[in-house]
Amino acid sequence: MLTSPSRPWQLLTLSAQSDSELKTATVNLADYLRQHRDFNLADVAQTLQREQQTFKHRRMIVCRDIEDALVALADPRRVLTNTQETPQRPVSFMFPGLGTHYVNMALELYQVEPVFRGSVDYCCEFLQPLLGQDLRDVIYPNRTSQQDPQSPQENSPGLDLRKMLGRSQTPADAKIVAATSLLNQTHLAQPAIFVIEYAIAKLLMSWGIRPAAMIGYSIGEYVAATLAEVLSLDEGLKLIAARALTIQKLPGGAMLAVPLSQTEISPLLNRKLSLSAVNGSSMGVIAGETDAIEVLEQQLTQKGLACRRLETSHAFHSQMMEGAASDLRKLVTTFNLQAPKIPYISNVTGTWITAASATNPDYWVKHMCQPVLFAPGIQELWKQQYPILLEVGPGQTLGSFAQQCIENNSAVSQIILPSVRYSYDRKPDLAFLLKTLGRLWLAGVPIDWAGFYAWESRSSIPLSV
Repeated sequence: MLTSPSRPWQLLTLSAQSDSELKTATVNLADYLRQHRDFNLADVAQTLQREQQTFKHRRMIVCRDIEDALVALADPRRVLTNTQETPQRPVSFMFPGLGTHYVNMALELYQVEPVFRGSVDYCCEFLQPLLGQDLRDVIYPNRTSQQDPQSPQENSPGLDLRKMLGRSQTPADAKIVAATSLLNQTHLAQPAIFVIEYAIAKLLMSWGIRPAAMIGYSIGEYVAATLAEVLSLDEGLKLIAARALTIQKLPGGAMLAVPLSQTEISPLLNRKLSLSAVNGSSMGVIAGETDAIEVLEQQLTQKGLACRRLETSHAFHSQMMEGAASDLRKLVTTFNLQAPKIPYISNVTGTWITAASATNPDYWVKHMCQPVLFAPGIQELWKQQYPILLEVGPGQTLGSFAQQCIENNSAVSQIILPSVRYSYDRKPDLAFLLKTLGRLWLAGVPIDWAGFYAWESRSSIPLSV
């Protein structure tokens, strides 16, 4: 049976008209795999996905090969099951900003997913003369080498506690620390997060996961605007590069996450301190001059408030950004801005972007200098569409914010999913993303399996489960 090379991980799906039939199908599949250990698991996966009827009782696993599939099918921790009772719900993309980016984010996707790699390569090659740096050398410093074949299993505990606590002890870790220092420079970090999020979105869309709406956080809104075709890809790249380079030249600043509401934060603000973000009913960020932030942190800590300094070089979304306003406005006036083709939420207003705002150069200046109104934005998105919320970028920060912002709504089941692991999560990138794809399928989201296998030549096999 001659087929092309397959992904290192596979998504197996089962569907039946009743719970008992689903259990029978699971047993039958395990028996079939035991009897056909020489089959290519990718062909088994493709046959299940494209040839079985889809019913409301659904089950999925992510596995490496047939032996791993047999182990997974017998492990309740790895088998995910759902009964699709509610009508199909739309999917909304959430694009995070800076903070959870890291060297080698989505590396395995770059190695094995042509759509993702093609998007990253195009963006980085376009940005190279603008940044004076090939971002691929920063994000993937060892991209020409192969991944460690002893990578963790999909069901591994999955946490690297040294990385989680910021402690690196091996020579390999030391090299990552050096690369991380480079990636954390504002003029590279902002374009890098844009590139990775855009590439993940294009990969998901090639698999049929198309957003009904979007919300971005700071830099994330640039990705949403580009996917909505307010900006062409080239314009989006030019804008994010110029924004990052201009901000890099501004005086440094600091940012402090505080457990306070917007109303409680207002009296604390002055010419040195600005409201930078509203992340929840009692989750805000204050940004400003470093000495002023230090004084504020001491004052609030003495009152028993748990504040957290953010790892950042500048006071983003504050009045300290106004020094970059003129150059940014001048660049945006050269673009051919268009009305959005996909609705998305504005950070500036906390509600749906309008064509008038999206196409006004002054809007992009406001976006840079004014606070990110994420909490009201996610609440507006939720109450209109009740979507599945898919975080398109590293980590699960926005998912955590969103969970708290909509926790009082118990009428509708909340589904908030990640796409790229945190840096300290040791699960393989592809297995992590395929598990999310499987959970979308469990929730009733149709997958374009032809698009999923567009870069492979798979064979259907005689399979009866």
